[in-house]
Amino acid sequence: MIALFDVTIPHWEGGEPVVCGLSLRMDESSWHEIVGPADSGKTALFDVLTLRRRPTKGKLVVAGRNVDRLKKGGLAKVRRDLGSCPQRPALLWERTAIENVVLPMVVRGDREDALQAAEEVLGFLGIMHERDRPIAQMSSQCRALVGVAMATVGAPKVIVIDGIVEQLEPGQRGVVLSWLERLRKKGSTIVLLGRRPTNRRCDPVVWRLRDGAIERTGEVERC
Repeated sequence: MIALFDVTIPHWEGGEPVVCGLSLRMDESSWHEIVGPADSGKTALFDVLTLRRRPTKGKLVVAGRNVDRLKKGGLAKVRRDLGSCPQRPALLWERTAIENVVLPMVVRGDREDALQAAEEVLGFLGIMHERDRPIAQMSSQCRALVGVAMATVGAPKVIVIDGIVEQLEPGQRGVVLSWLERLRKKGSTIVLLGRRPTNRRCDPVVWRLRDGAIERTGEVERC
């Protein structure tokens, strides 16, 4: 579960906040899409949701934990329940696809199941043939899929993806959405950020972000 209460996110360079007075709630096993034009604050919100930065005001709850009350050890525990993929995934370019995808689970301490889980997601996303290829030798589309695989391997409680899905070709996009829906049914909360809704078959909760404010426009329809 994720919840924000009256959150303000400052601009990187100071001045007026990027987002001000934002409140929303995302329950367990739900699917949410936060959409808005360029420079509407999506990436700043992504950074807050994935604990890359702190809001200057308000309360943030991620995976059911009040972030403001957590010390370093508590934050590390919440991060283990969180899978994320920014617009430009942080990949180890000289390492292979499988080496990149097992890494999040190794960091979480799930070494025993890491290889099997990594092969499962690579297979579902249709890039098992890239398993042992270094990232530097892959196409941009395959790199994007590896980024998604890293965010979703092991079915984290919360999965947040910024912009990657809409960058994919239609066929690959459909596969990714199917994979995310499979994880949602297992209990993951899915959060996608982008310029427009994905128009998936089961209607998500859609939040429209504009001029630092957010509006809820759609309801979840369970599949």
